[in-house]
Amino acid sequence: MSNRVTPSVQEIVSTLKRSSLPTLVIEGSDDVYIYRYLKSKLSSRVVSIQPCGGRSTLFKIHDRKHEFADKNIVFIADKDSYRFDGIPDDRKDIIFTEGYCIENDIYQGSTIHSFIDEEDSSSFELLRTLILRWYAFELERYNANQSENKTLEVSAHINVISPDNTQLCPLFSQRIGFREPNTQTLEFVANAYDSNVRGKQLFQMLSRFMSKKGRFSSFSDKNLVEIALKQGGNDLLQRLVCDMENKLAVA
Repeated sequence: MSNRVTPSVQEIVSTLKRSSLPTLVIEGSDDVYIYRYLKSKLSSRVVSIQPCGGRSTLFKIHDRKHEFADKNIVFIADKDSYRFDGIPDDRKDIIFTEGYCIENDIYQGSTIHSFIDEEDSSSFELLRTLILRWYAFELERYNANQSENKTLEVSAHINVISPDNTQLCPLFSQRIGFREPNTQTLEFVANAYDSNVRGKQLFQMLSRFMSKKGRFSSFSDKNLVEIALKQGGNDLLQRLVCDMENKLAVA
């Protein structure tokens, strides 16, 4: 793990003011590899990438975009809860992913799910159903929250949510106050499962089966993200590249 200190909002704004290069401002350092790959698809590769250390920091910098309005700066972010709420007017110049996060767009536009062995398909589908129930519960809880700074609490690792593929962890369920979501919410999430459920968990689910003991080869979630990213023919990623190209051309 890197010990590199993330620059402050003021430091990043100052860097953007001085920049002579077109710059893609992205959320976090974990996304740098992905956006470097997407940058390689641009007609001009003389483009800098500036990670911010998180979504809230990116938005704080975006709020100060008037300070570097003469620079060629493009913001890119995960849609997150905007997937369900819609994008606010003051953020509509940001390029957002189609799914909940960039991993969703990578996953949905690939054939990586076909890597699951036939003998694991039933257990894999059961795990997806368990994650669906949990996610739908969290979405209902989010929608019922009337506070201004509410967040959709869906960052838990699948090993915490369901360690054994057969049930939601009782301790985890108790801690979050889990209750069964209604049918309408389950159907809503399920109808676009691979776009709605957080992409990191989609790859975690795959990795659980692709790294189990006894397999000929083992794949971590990051291995699977890289494979899916480079499979080609992904219309969702091509849309992101086109949006970056267009905004860099007019910025």
